[in-house]
Amino acid sequence: MTCTEIEQRVAGFADQNSKSLLIGGCINCIEQCDQILSIISQENYTDASRGSSPIGAHIRHILDRFHCFFAGLADASIDYDARKRDREIEQNLEAATFALASVARRIAQLRELPSGNELISVKESVLPSSPAVEISSTLERELMGLITHSIHHLAIIALLAKSFGHQMDSDFGKAPSTIVYERA
Repeated sequence: MTCTEIEQRVAGFADQNSKSLLIGGCINCIEQCDQILSIISQENYTDASRGSSPIGAHIRHILDRFHCFFAGLADASIDYDARKRDREIEQNLEAATFALASVARRIAQLRELPSGNELISVKESVLPSSPAVEISSTLERELMGLITHSIHHLAIIALLAKSFGHQMDSDFGKAPSTIVYERA
C-alpha cells in the first residue's frame, strides 16, 4: 500500500465519526473506574496484600495518563512521563471519585474540539537507560491509546476486586473486541 493510499484510507475513517466513538470509549473506561469505586471499601482500595499494586494505584495510574493528555492539549505536546503520581488519589476513595468526575467532564468537552486528526507531539520513556522518545501522533490516536491502556489496568482491577469477593460484570475490564468475539 502506498503512502497516498494509506492517507486516503485514513481520511475515510474521519467520516465514521471516530472521534465521537473514541470519546465514548474513554467515557466507558472512566465509568468502569467509577463503578469499581462505588462497590469497594476504602480498605480494599488500598490493600496491597494480593501480590499486586492496590486498586488505588491502578486508578491513579489511569488518571495520570488522562491528566498528562489534557495538560498537553493546549500546546499540542503530551508528555506521559510528567505524571503527578498523586498519592491522595491512590490512597483515598473520595479523592479518586472527585478526580474521576473531573476527568469525565474534560473528556465530554473534547466533543467541542474541531477535529481529532491534527498532529501533536507525544513524549514518553520506553527504556529506563535512554532518554524519552518524542514522536508525532494525533488526538484520535492518543484517545485510542488511553482506552487500551485503561482497559489493561481495568482487567487487573477486576481480578483484584474479585479476589475481595466483589461480583463484577462479565465485561468489566475487557477489550471491546474480546466482548464482540465472545458474543459472536
